[in-house]
Amino acid sequence: MSSSVWPYDTFLEPEPPIDDKSISLITCFVASPFEPKKRWDDLFDLIQTVTTEIGKSMGIGIQCIRADHITSSGVIHPEIWKSLQTTDFIICDVSGQNGNVMLELGIASARRRKEHVIILRDKNDEKPRLFDINPARHLEYEISFSGIQKLMHDLSKVVVEVLATIPFQTPHGHSLTWPFRASLTDGKDAPELYTEDLTHRRMLADCLEFGAPLNYRYSWMSLGDERLSKVHVKVEIKMTLDSPPLDPFMGVMVRGQHFFANLGHLIFVRQDGIVYLTMREDDSGKYHDEPIGKIADFDMRQFTCFDIAIDDAVLKIKVNNLDVTKKLTELPYVFSSGRIIFIAGYCRVGIRNIEVEKL
Repeated sequence: MSSSVWPYDTFLEPEPPIDDKSISLITCFVASPFEPKKRWDDLFDLIQTVTTEIGKSMGIGIQCIRADHITSSGVIHPEIWKSLQTTDFIICDVSGQNGNVMLELGIASARRRKEHVIILRDKNDEKPRLFDINPARHLEYEISFSGIQKLMHDLSKVVVEVLATIPFQTPHGHSLTWPFRASLTDGKDAPELYTEDLTHRRMLADCLEFGAPLNYRYSWMSLGDERLSKVHVKVEIKMTLDSPPLDPFMGVMVRGQHFFANLGHLIFVRQDGIVYLTMREDDSGKYHDEPIGKIADFDMRQFTCFDIAIDDAVLKIKVNNLDVTKKLTELPYVFSSGRIIFIAGYCRVGIRNIEVEKL
């Protein structure tokens, strides 16, 4: 890594290889002053507490780091610049307009999407809000019992919104013809079906295989970036992995905002044949998986037919011989529109005979 203290020199270097730790964890860089120590350590602990609880509710790990956590035998600056470039999202507290923090925020604003940067500010800060960053969303807080409780609530909501875009950014390179159909049984891939570059993907004789068994955040496929409200999806899916490392599942999400289960309407089945519908419960992201039935004589290694339709009134679910209809008024939380996402939970799956039509 460069020993330069200038960010530009660090950004000229090639991206470091992605390791297993960086894939399995969501990372957050916290930019704040260090002194007085208790004041800013308490803020960091608050941020870590909020993000950890959100991570637990979503089944992921979230790690927060700060510049003073970086250990280096040489100049520390390049590692800070690299963290600002590679961490999943950034939280900056601009209270007091600390010079180091403002520099880090400036670098972040030049390198990162605004959705991935959260700005905090003490409401009673003597220094006024700066003109150049004033249009950006700020979370203002007060150092009091009620103020800290409000900050934790507000920060939780914003972090959930941030996570909804990590790393879920699909390209717009392929136009779709409706209704969309892909047999995937003739050795021809369908470029409209998007997977992350890190995801295993290959054509087999009777299907397209994909998945990342050890890295759930990369074990999904979407129909491009198409966002639909009323849609009918039919697809056949089977598990292709002989010895999955964890309890595998496979399913289809409609109105998906992300691969996280609580950010869409996910219908999935486990090895025991029990079919679940993910039920988001409120704006905070809390959810549970509700069993809606069991498939008789189920074999996850045989193709399972998912037939899912959603419109303004109902969510119709058919998984093999299981047939369930849910009125949207019966669901505690309903997304207005979103992507079609195919999930390979802790396994690899083969997928074929995809049919998608707008309703």
